[in-house]
Amino acid sequence: SFFILSSSSSEAELAGLVVSCFLSFVKMSDAWKAAKPFVTGSLSGCFATCCIQPIDMVKVRIQLGAAEGGSTNPIEVTKKLLKEDGVAGMYKGLSAGLTRQVFYTGARLGLYDIFTEAAKTPGEKMPFWKTTVCALTAGGLAAVIGNPADLSLIRMQADTMLPEAERRNYRGVGHALTSTVRDEGVAGLFKGAVPTATRAMALNF
Repeated sequence: SFFILSSSSSEAELAGLVVSCFLSFVKMSDAWKAAKPFVTGSLSGCFATCCIQPIDMVKVRIQLGAAEGGSTNPIEVTKKLLKEDGVAGMYKGLSAGLTRQVFYTGARLGLYDIFTEAAKTPGEKMPFWKTTVCALTAGGLAAVIGNPADLSLIRMQADTMLPEAERRNYRGVGHALTSTVRDEGVAGLFKGAVPTATRAMALNF
């Protein structure tokens, strides 16, 4: 009798453990399902940034150089950049670029999935205007969320072009963000947010 009760008790505990593990797995699956578009968006954005960062760096140098009457030839700009800063100079601001992708691309794709899921009507094809609203809203909000990192990226890339006395010599994206808050307040992190959001909305259309 004792052994029968003991065996039943062990089986009940084992069953309870299996059910508990299953429920935990279901919760984790739900959490992953919700986080997946944000995570995959962030990772794909980071990979793309690592590939195009040198091109982006040259682009920024051309834009800044043109304002000062400098060369706008990408080959000449690249040669000058490599001569002055070496290969590492092509990746200045990479930490800010990666941070931007984590927040901007992750939010853009994640929010779009959330908005389209909420806008769906079961059994009906989503109309074009709903898709448009979801895309524009996701792009605009994501751009505002990513603006502090975007601002830091541009400032880090442009820093070496300033006169030596005016350079901030950013050590990374964290230093750029805290310097902006210290000198300009929190609102300074969102300078240019309106045109950035407008561009993102157009690209996400």
